[in-house]
Amino acid sequence: MGHALRLAAFLLLLVAVPVQAEGVPKRVVSMNLCTDQLVLLLADPGQVVSVSYLAARPEDSLLAERTAGLMLNHGQTEEVLPLRPDLVVAGIYTTRFTVQVLQRRNVPVLDLSPAETFDDVRANIRAVATALGTQERGEALIRQMDRRIAALAARVEGLERPRALIYRAGGFTLGRDTFAGALLDLAGYQNAAADYGITGWGAVPVEAVLQLKPDLLVVGVYREDAASLARDVTEHPALRHRMPRIETVPTRQWACGIPAALDIVEGLIDRRLGMPGGTS
Repeated sequence: MGHALRLAAFLLLLVAVPVQAEGVPKRVVSMNLCTDQLVLLLADPGQVVSVSYLAARPEDSLLAERTAGLMLNHGQTEEVLPLRPDLVVAGIYTTRFTVQVLQRRNVPVLDLSPAETFDDVRANIRAVATALGTQERGEALIRQMDRRIAALAARVEGLERPRALIYRAGGFTLGRDTFAGALLDLAGYQNAAADYGITGWGAVPVEAVLQLKPDLLVVGVYREDAASLARDVTEHPALRHRMPRIETVPTRQWACGIPAALDIVEGLIDRRLGMPGGTS
C-alpha cells in the first residue's frame, strides 16, 4: 500500500509541475559531477539550486567548497521535479529516465558529452554559459584557460618528450584520446599506453608496465587514506622497486574537463624538468 501511495503521489507530481517560461534560468539543477563544476564556475550567485552529491565530496570534486547551501541530488526524478527547475544540466550518461521525464514535461535539459580534448572543454563552457545567460563569463574563462595552456606549453617547448604511463586502481590506464591524455601531452610527455595499443581507456597488467618501462609512472589515487584490492595493483612491490620515477596524482584532477585540471600539468612539468633532457 505504501508503494502504491508513493506511485500515486509521484504521478500527481508529474501533472502538477508547471512548464517553465523561457528566458535566463533562475532555478538551475545539475545532475552530473562534471556539469556540476562547470555550472558552479559559470552561474550567477543564487542561480543554482541543486548539484549532484558528488560535487560536495572533496575526493571527487575540485569545487566542493562551492556547494555549501545547495541541495544535493542523486539524479532521481523525485528529487529534481519538486525543485521546479527552469534548466537542468546533465551529462550524456546521467540517469536517462530522469532526463526523459524532464523532457516530457518541457523542462529545458542541456546534455553535455565528456570532454576529451581542450576543444571539448571550450565547447562545453560555451554551451553552459549560453544556457545560463553568462556568455561573457564563459568567454573570459576560456581566455584565461588558453593563456595558461600557452604558458605551460612554452615551458616544455623544444625539450625531449619522455614516456609516461598513467596507472589507476585496477590496472587501468588512459591513452592519448582522453582528457587525462591531453593533460599528459601538454606537460611534455609521450603517452606510453600507445605502445600497448591503448589510445582510450584500457587495462595494463603489472608485467606489461614493467616491460613498457615508462620514464614516469603517474599513479592516480582516489583517496590517499582508502585501501582497496583494486588499488593494490598500483602499490605492487615490483612497480615500487623497478619504476625509476613515480608521481601520485588525485584522480579528481583529471576526472572532468574544467580549467582547474591544468593544475596537474604544473606538477608534471616540474617533474619533467628534473629528468634527463630537461632544464631546471
